Amino acid sequence: MAQRGWSLSEMEIRRIADLLSETDLAVASIAERMGCSKSAIMSVNRRFQIRDYGKASEYMECTVGDSGRTP
Repeated sequence: MAQRGWSLSEMEIRRIADLLSETDLAVASIAERMGCSKSAIMSVNRRFQIRDYGKASEYMECTVGDSGRTP
């Protein structure tokens, strides 16, 4: 198992990639199961482009002074 500050082995990386692609487990659950950080899981996800979480800023739009009401 990987520990804080340690590199993941190729076998651990493959297992994380499998869990990301074949299950609906949350990143935190995978991290706990694999004994590593959530950021390590996200790094594997970015490397293999398995899950698309998108960016909140792409979906959020804010217009100053717009109350949402129609005149």
